[in-house]
Amino acid sequence: MSNKIGVRVNIPFLQGAYLALNAVPDAFFLGDGPSCIFDKASHIHGRHDLFSTLLSCDSRHRIQHTGVNVFNIAGDCEGDIVASLRSMAALPKCGVVFLGSMPMCSIVGTDYDRILRTAMAGHAKPAFTMPRRSAVSGDWLDGYASVLEAMATGMDLNGARPKNKNVAIVGNLMDRNEGDHQGNLKELERLVRAVGLEPVTIWLSGRPYEHLREVRRAGAVISLPYGRKAAKILASRLGVKLVDAELPFGIEATRRFVELLGREFGHEERAKAFIAAELSEIAPRLAWSVPHVFLDRTFAFSGDPHYAVAFAEMIEDLGGKIAGTIVIGGAYHLSEAQRQAMSRRPGTVYEPLPSELRDRWGGLCAREGGADLVVGSAFAFAQIHRGPKFLEFGYPSEDTHFLRDEPFLGFQGALGFLSRVANGVSQGLNLEKLEAA
Repeated sequence: MSNKIGVRVNIPFLQGAYLALNAVPDAFFLGDGPSCIFDKASHIHGRHDLFSTLLSCDSRHRIQHTGVNVFNIAGDCEGDIVASLRSMAALPKCGVVFLGSMPMCSIVGTDYDRILRTAMAGHAKPAFTMPRRSAVSGDWLDGYASVLEAMATGMDLNGARPKNKNVAIVGNLMDRNEGDHQGNLKELERLVRAVGLEPVTIWLSGRPYEHLREVRRAGAVISLPYGRKAAKILASRLGVKLVDAELPFGIEATRRFVELLGREFGHEERAKAFIAAELSEIAPRLAWSVPHVFLDRTFAFSGDPHYAVAFAEMIEDLGGKIAGTIVIGGAYHLSEAQRQAMSRRPGTVYEPLPSELRDRWGGLCAREGGADLVVGSAFAFAQIHRGPKFLEFGYPSEDTHFLRDEPFLGFQGALGFLSRVANGVSQGLNLEKLEAA
């Protein structure tokens, strides 16, 4: 990332927090701030996620705001916040309450922890405050992680009954409730069961708060990139094993994920047998695509840093080339090894300025002479035309939706995702032929 000053191509903290709240169907959020707190929910509800329940036609929205603005922020609004929290907690569909704020309210110094304790006194429903510092300086991935961290720190774990066979997966990015992510959940559970383990809960999974409390039965916590701190907190509180795993996105990444579980839990032979069976099914299905649409083709990516790393490996393993990557998220979300690997690939930029996109990506998105396929979120292309050779993937996805299970994680997810990529390349090649005719 350059040191130039300006508004960068990244997604704000609160938007990521909303993605997490969207994935806990009985979670309600009160944001201290103006009406834009409410409006931000419309970027997810019915737009990115057709099955979102953040908003409601009866006005009992899961996202609500205090109405504080620059004109009344210096006034005494605590009574209004307490009343709003109590009203929200009384709603039948509310299972857990979150309190947070816009940056302008966070820096004022309002004691949200004290206000929440006052409001929820006598209420049985759990309630959490969002981390103040991250809300000021963090991005969307910090926002998502903050919801998990708040629950991991304050969740009632009384009655914990850890069993060795049970595991909890903490740090899954559930950015919508559609078939792509529903399919991911089933694929993650399938991978874990393949090595003789039982997944008791996945954070997050579109399941309610009480299901997340099933973490109490886990004898180990498997940590994924979108909730590392939460996973560490839970493992420490429960006194159980913590296993840091990479995102199983792509064939090789999934193989490493299953091998890791096999080693950590003493089921190496079982893991090897499962991997061999999966690869024997996948390899023949890629036989035609590799030489025709992957080998020596050029690809570009825009989106989530963890997806970006995995996508580059997938493409290069199949003989393709990465010509550029727009990382929508801070470089600090990746490990040092991952950052070095991305820096060795041409055209990698982290949360760039719009002017940097126009300078570096105009050619890659060109109809002629550009990349064979651009994969990722259209969010980065507000300043440049993304071109016809574009495959929408990741958050936000406004034009691509999944009504049935179509995972992109795990072995089956990798095959499905590569099928989409192969079709995208083929369509682009046919388009060029038609225009040349």
